Amino acid sequence: MTNYSVFCLLFLASAGCATLGGSTYPVNAPSRPATNTPNHFMVGTIPLGGALTEPQAGGGCRNPMVDPRDGTRLTLVQSQRGETDEIGDYEVSNGRYGARDGELLRLNCSTGLAIGFVPRRR
Repeated sequence: MTNYSVFCLLFLASAGCATLGGSTYPVNAPSRPATNTPNHFMVGTIPLGGALTEPQAGGGCRNPMVDPRDGTRLTLVQSQRGETDEIGDYEVSNGRYGARDGELLRLNCSTGLAIGFVPRRR
């Protein structure tokens, strides 16, 4: 086998490994329900203190998302496109909305609706 052939095999093997697993939890995978969430989260401004705006279809996942009831900020960790909407996984404090260690709160970014908790993938 030539050096070029070995290089090609190693490259293909590493490319295959890079696509396995991924860093995001699959869009259609089950999630654990969240509790005591608002009707929907709103888009915050940076720096905070500005007006909150409604999430919009086609607007992508925004950062931060804010609970309009008390100003709790959610920080975007990752996002991905679902079948019809973009889905965002947001970091929240342990205990908030029922969050457990190692979980992210998944939101529909077009509506601001909470979908539920998904495991944080590393």
